[in-house]
Amino acid sequence: MPTTTIQVWLHEARDEAGEAGYNAWGLVHPGFSCWAETESQALEKTPSKLAEYWQLRQRHGLSSPSTACVEDVQVEVVERVAGNEILFSSDYQPATCSLIDETVALLDATRSDLLEAIRGLPDRVLDWNPPYRRFRSWARWRTVRQILTHIANTETHYYLPNIGLRTEIAPAREEGNWDDQLVIHRERTLETLNALQASHDLARVQFHDEGAWSVGKVLRRLVWHERLHTKSIQRIGRAYCSQ
Repeated sequence: MPTTTIQVWLHEARDEAGEAGYNAWGLVHPGFSCWAETESQALEKTPSKLAEYWQLRQRHGLSSPSTACVEDVQVEVVERVAGNEILFSSDYQPATCSLIDETVALLDATRSDLLEAIRGLPDRVLDWNPPYRRFRSWARWRTVRQILTHIANTETHYYLPNIGLRTEIAPAREEGNWDDQLVIHRERTLETLNALQASHDLARVQFHDEGAWSVGKVLRRLVWHERLHTKSIQRIGRAYCSQ
């Protein structure tokens, strides 16, 4: 039986605020990442999480393997880095216009999945405070409504500014209309990515006190972030219904 090898770039996060763990990123699969508390757990989970990623692409008509058999996947670590918001070696290389095109297509897919997760939820669930087993003490996105506000603002007020791209848009607010805010902030994100693509200024690397960022890193994080929080909303919905 043929074997598929997935290459991952391993990031060990050493965050004293409670985010210590390992992210296995598939840099050739934009937006794919697998997190666990230990390196061995992250690598063990990677094949099944990769299958989920392939299924996302297949559902939305994006190129993907014709089969996603977990048993046929081997994991190879290309690079290991450790620290807060560290770049991989390849992040210092310019991104490509085709990567931006693929990112935009994936963002359309993740937004579709996000809206599907929200559709049908009673309005009261949007402000329900779930009984999390553990939660970051500094995070301000416990409820679905807070998560949606966080998704909108992270794109326009965190990721893009970290590579010097100012969106000139007011932050989304929890008391605002969440669906309008998602649309407006996503439109500004796409406008900014299109302008970046047209400028061919794809070698941006910026260093900040809290870490380093590049165009490639921002692109993969945009896709990953919405996938991550869509799963959170799905879990909240299941938890609410199981009360």
